[in-house]
Amino acid sequence: MINKTSAMVQAGILAAVAIIMALIALYVPVIGMFVNFIWPLPVIVCGYKHGLKYGIMTLIVSGIIIAMLASPVNAFFLVVIFGLLGLILGECMRRKMKPLTIMLYGSIGALIALILNLVLAFLILDIDPLSMLFTSFDESLGKAAEFYRSHGFTEEQIAQSTTSMKEMIGMIRIIMPGAFVTFAPIMAFVNYWAAKKVLARMGESFEGLPPFTQLKVPGWVIVPYALSLAGVTYFFQNNMQEHWGYKACVNIQTVCSLVLVFQAISLIYWYVESKKKPRWWADLGVAVLFFVPMFSMFAVYLGAFDTIFDYRNIRGYKYREKQITKEDNVNKKNKKR
Repeated sequence: MINKTSAMVQAGILAAVAIIMALIALYVPVIGMFVNFIWPLPVIVCGYKHGLKYGIMTLIVSGIIIAMLASPVNAFFLVVIFGLLGLILGECMRRKMKPLTIMLYGSIGALIALILNLVLAFLILDIDPLSMLFTSFDESLGKAAEFYRSHGFTEEQIAQSTTSMKEMIGMIRIIMPGAFVTFAPIMAFVNYWAAKKVLARMGESFEGLPPFTQLKVPGWVIVPYALSLAGVTYFFQNNMQEHWGYKACVNIQTVCSLVLVFQAISLIYWYVESKKKPRWWADLGVAVLFFVPMFSMFAVYLGAFDTIFDYRNIRGYKYREKQITKEDNVNKKNKKR
């Protein structure tokens, strides 16, 4: 009975924290964006400490009060998008799953929540957030043209600038599904990392993620990347950019490219660390990758190279580690006999 009362009290406190965070997210311009991103934190902590039932209770109570203090629409979408992620991460952490498994489930949950947000906005509010986003982009083109004209640009220069901006907006429109797939793991990681920090302060301990320099993406990523690259080339050469196959290939290529760039960054830090060079060398190298387009493409190929040839010999290391573990288990069994 005492434990149940304590759990309910803590759930109420965490619901109050969630309400305060939601109000900050809604009414404080800059800080609010960051607070909004980690809003699931109280739900994760409650779910971890007291179970899924109390996590749902925290979510419902905070949602109702936010609806009363702010607006039902804001409360509804906050609960749908971030609440689902909070419940999944809290339950996974409570079950002491492996960090990468938690990240997988959290990423799937975040992706489902983002898709639900779009679907429910369209069905309930009759709003298409993506159309609104791209409408604002189109309006900004006209304002940009007026700005260039007022600063003495020629019509030819204005046309060149607006054309390039239109092409960029068109590409963003195409790769939006890939952006959702990429954003979901980032969302899951930030909340998982923040939850670990908070719970560690409360005396909890968790298995850490593998060292960043030892992270390795699955080798099968090369297959969809190569196929999507071939598909993009085929559709582009045949002037079939409006075909759904072209758009699908572009999205797959975008996601795989980002994964391979991540692999390349891990390789750069590993190389600097293994050669005992200053860490700022790697920081500088990563900055060049992001700010110089030519090197960004090089990073994709570098990541693909490490994925195929295992330059850091991580697969060999993991194989030897498994063999040692097997030998230790056999030796223990022999000693017992």
